[in-house]
Amino acid sequence: MSTVGASAQVRKRKPSAEKVEKNEATRLALIEAAAKIVGRYGYAGCSIARVTAKAKVAHGTFYLHFKSQQELFDLLLPTLGARMLDKISDAVRNATSLLEVERRGLEANFAYLVAHPYMYRLMMEAELFAPTAFRAHIGMLVERYVRSLRRSLKDQDPPLYSDIELEQVASMLMGARSYLLMRFCAVDGKIKPLSPDILDTYLRFVATGLKAGPLAPLLAAQELTSVPEPTPKPAPRRRAKATVEA
Repeated sequence: MSTVGASAQVRKRKPSAEKVEKNEATRLALIEAAAKIVGRYGYAGCSIARVTAKAKVAHGTFYLHFKSQQELFDLLLPTLGARMLDKISDAVRNATSLLEVERRGLEANFAYLVAHPYMYRLMMEAELFAPTAFRAHIGMLVERYVRSLRRSLKDQDPPLYSDIELEQVASMLMGARSYLLMRFCAVDGKIKPLSPDILDTYLRFVATGLKAGPLAPLLAAQELTSVPEPTPKPAPRRRAKATVEA
C-alpha cells in the first residue's frame, strides 16, 4: 500500500465511540453554559468568551462545535426546549383525562422553569436574537400540544374540534400559560412556583370556560350582520369632445 493510500485511510477512519461521546458532552456543556449566560446577561451579553469560560473549555474549542455565535443561539431554544417538553411528557404519561393532563402538564412546566430559571429569558428574547429558533420552538410546542389534546379527546363522537381548531385551542392555552408565568411567577430573574389557587383557576377555565352564555344566538346574529358589501358600480365613461380644426 502506498504512503498516500495509507494516509487517506487514516483520515477516513471514524472517531471512536468514546471520542464521539466526549465531543457531544462538550457541545452540550457549551449549550448549557450559553443558556445560563443568556439567563443572566441576555443574548446581547452572551459572548463566546463568557460561554467558554463558563463551560471551562479553551476559546478555540467553541469553533470545533459551532461555526458562529448565531449558530449557537439558533440551537439553544430547540435543544433545551425539547428537554423541557420531554419532562412534561413524562409527567402526563398515563393521565386518564384532559383535566389530569392539563394539571400534570402545567405543574411539570412550571416546576421545570423554577429549576431552570434561565429558560424564561431564553424564550422571551429569542424572537429578537434567534428568530429561526423561536419559530422552531413555537412550532414544536404547538405540534406536541395538539397531539396531547387529540389523545385526550379521542373518545369524542363526533369530535368537538377539527384539527385546525385544535391548533387554535393549543395556541390559546399556551398563551394562558405564558401570561400566568409573566404576571404571577417571574420575579427579578427568578421563577416562583405556581400557587395552587392559580392552578385551580386555570383548570376551572379549561373545564368550563367563562360560561358567557349560549353560543348559538351570537353566531346567528353574526350571520345576519355579515352582509356582503355591494360591488361598486363602474364609473360612467366620459365621451371625448370632438376637436374642431380652425
